Amino acid sequence: MKKNKITPLSVLKYLFLILMAAMFIMPLLFTLLSSVKDNREIFSNPFGLPEVFRFDNYVTAWQDANMSQYFLNSILISLATIVLLALFCSMAAFIISRFEFKASKWVMVFFLIGMMVPMHTILVPVAYIIGMFNLKNNLVVLVLLYVAFNIPFSVMVLANFMKGISKSLEEAAIIDGASYFRIYWNVALPLTVPAISTISIFNFLGAWNNVLFPLLFINDQKLKPISLGLLNFNGERGSQYGPLMAAIAITVFIPLVIYLLFQEKVEGGLAAGAVKE
Repeated sequence: MKKNKITPLSVLKYLFLILMAAMFIMPLLFTLLSSVKDNREIFSNPFGLPEVFRFDNYVTAWQDANMSQYFLNSILISLATIVLLALFCSMAAFIISRFEFKASKWVMVFFLIGMMVPMHTILVPVAYIIGMFNLKNNLVVLVLLYVAFNIPFSVMVLANFMKGISKSLEEAAIIDGASYFRIYWNVALPLTVPAISTISIFNFLGAWNNVLFPLLFINDQKLKPISLGLLNFNGERGSQYGPLMAAIAITVFIPLVIYLLFQEKVEGGLAAGAVKE
């Protein structure tokens, strides 16, 4: 077995990685420790253990600041977003990747152009349309906005992945009398689960963390997602840093756990889409 030689370059590389890890871990550690402290301890001993663990900060954030309702709204919005995107984008990707027609290349170009359009450049017409049809304070509209803006990326990832699926499986299914929808549902879709997992995680994080659309189109306190509820919490209880840090910890917990659990699927789905048969 070969032993890796320790070189100045490798030492610098690992020192750099350790520094980057510390830069990402320290804010999270500060947030978690501050969430169980009072203001005095936060400022006097930022990274030290608290004298008394004040878990009532989480109760204050969850109940008194209505974070429970914001949390539920975000869960519903994010789950609806990833389900719709997985279903419709996988259908579009199946057609693009498995059928050859004259406009197929132009369809791909259309989705590529969609990825190049920044969200902020079309906010004015979107806001005008939603205001004209009186669609504010509507979670269904918010979900459809998330879906619309994430379709290009999702279709591109799924289409590239499906191109790597062996056509012999499709031909065998046709010989057995399967319809194209049956081929999509029973052959292509199960084999595309890694790529679907990849886009679902990205789309979930995007919907969960989005502040711009809820800020513009959601005014009802009962309908606000957790990202917007956190802004309100900061405005209402900005001097209470313990409950504020607890609210931040609640907001970060779900995305962090999801990414840690499924990071291998994210990497595997993206890498698999880059290899063709």
